[in-house]
Amino acid sequence: MTDETLKAIECIRKGNPIECSAESYRSEIRDAIIRFASDCADSKDTIRMRLALAEVNRLDRQYVYRPIAESPDKTHLATT
Repeated sequence: MTDETLKAIECIRKGNPIECSAESYRSEIRDAIIRFASDCADSKDTIRMRLALAEVNRLDRQYVYRPIAESPDKTHLATT
């Protein structure tokens, strides 16, 4: 695990939001948070598990799932 990933997991342990780049989130941090949430579920730490999954949800909205612009073809068809 990289230092940035370790910092992200530590933020979750402390209940703080994660601050990271989109690239590092997509490449390594997202997977690490999900593994951490799974480990928390296995050890019955549901509070940290929920915090981790909520953070994945927040960061997914911020970095991964963006609205896709409508293609020019669809715009043209809608106006005719």
